[in-house]
Amino acid sequence: MGIYNALFTGASGLSSFGEAVRVIGDNIANVNSLGFKSQNVVFSDVLSQTVGVTRSNIANQVGNGVRIGAITRDSQQGSIQSTTNPTDMAINGNGLFALRDPATSQLSYTRAGAFILDKNSNLIDGQGNVVQGWSTDPVTAVATGKVKDIAFANLAAQAKATSKVTAGLSLDSNATPLASGTTFSASDPATYHYKAEVNTYDSLGKTHAISLHLTKMGLDASGNSVWDWHASVDGGDVTGGTAGTPKEVGVGSGQTLPTASTVNTSGVVTAVGTQSLVFGSSGQLVTEKSPSLTFQWANATPGVIAMDFGNATGTDAQGITGTGLEGTVQMAGSFATRQMIRDGFTAGFLDKLETDSSGKIFGVFTNGQRRALYQVALAKFPNPDVLNHVGNNLLQETIASGSPVLEKPGNGGMGTVTPFGLEQSNVDLANEFVKLIVVQRGYEANSKTILTTDQMLQSLMQIKR
Repeated sequence: MGIYNALFTGASGLSSFGEAVRVIGDNIANVNSLGFKSQNVVFSDVLSQTVGVTRSNIANQVGNGVRIGAITRDSQQGSIQSTTNPTDMAINGNGLFALRDPATSQLSYTRAGAFILDKNSNLIDGQGNVVQGWSTDPVTAVATGKVKDIAFANLAAQAKATSKVTAGLSLDSNATPLASGTTFSASDPATYHYKAEVNTYDSLGKTHAISLHLTKMGLDASGNSVWDWHASVDGGDVTGGTAGTPKEVGVGSGQTLPTASTVNTSGVVTAVGTQSLVFGSSGQLVTEKSPSLTFQWANATPGVIAMDFGNATGTDAQGITGTGLEGTVQMAGSFATRQMIRDGFTAGFLDKLETDSSGKIFGVFTNGQRRALYQVALAKFPNPDVLNHVGNNLLQETIASGSPVLEKPGNGGMGTVTPFGLEQSNVDLANEFVKLIVVQRGYEANSKTILTTDQMLQSLMQIKR
């Protein structure tokens, strides 16, 4: 029976090495599969047969061949290739993307982050599985609630009315005060020195141009320069106005207009007006009188806008004092508008997506706003090496793998997300070819075992002749 057993021993080698070639071939075939992890074959011997026991009670055992003891996966991370698709993601470190089949709600997991948007603006993989994540608070960008489908349908940035304008102006210290008794009129350039404009928004997102008019009134008793300022809009933008004619805007629903600074016959300012700016000898803003103005927008909610000319060194309208040189200043030279900063924005729609290393997906809207929308969820398993490979770069939970834990990228041992990147296969072609050669020689050697055994059997059969 020993000769016949040798045949089966050789056959076990052919079978095992044949499967090993199959594993190596699968590795080579998936050299370009995203997130693919190569497999290794571990051989083990078959239970030996005892053929006799010696006088010293030492068993004589003969092996019965070889079998595949285990097929393991190399979990080493593959290289990350840069792409131009904003929804492509790669995991740098531990973790798997979680996906949900919309037809069966079956959860799958993958390292392949080649995601796209479907017709309903769901973030999906190539098989239509929806990527899972958390919604984020639009203000704090903190993930909230439970894990759910990442979808961007019907997203819009609602209009926000302007509530503050910060004016950075340079006023000419050499400007000559206007003649005594000159009354301001937004329609008459002879009643003010300079005009600056800033675009603002009402509650519906409509743009309105606000004009700031500045008039030098003279010097006060301390030698500081005093300027009065006024604000106006096109009369068609507010209730009670006439389109094409500037209309001055006042304080409160009653539209209380400012009181001008008082100038005596000697040209000295004896009382500062209710909308005035006072500058010191170094051009710094010393006193800022700037009440919030109410704009009675036509066909929109009235808007209250605070006009901020900088942090004054003394009295500041916002109660925040400073050097007096951050905003509006008075210097020798031509008038200039250095900057106009205003909050608020018009309505907008989702234009493009951006992702950061924490897995947060930001929406950039057509009105220039950018806000966090979702944070991608990553999954980890107690024993990820025994997940069920179901094809299409997908893995599924098994009893041996344990239940997954969903965590945010960068937390709890999870890796970070590399945007505009895809993880490549970790197959080493050179190593696979070497293994292929070794397995091939092993297969040939086992075939020689069968051939030799066959020749021995032939010799046995010839004895009878």
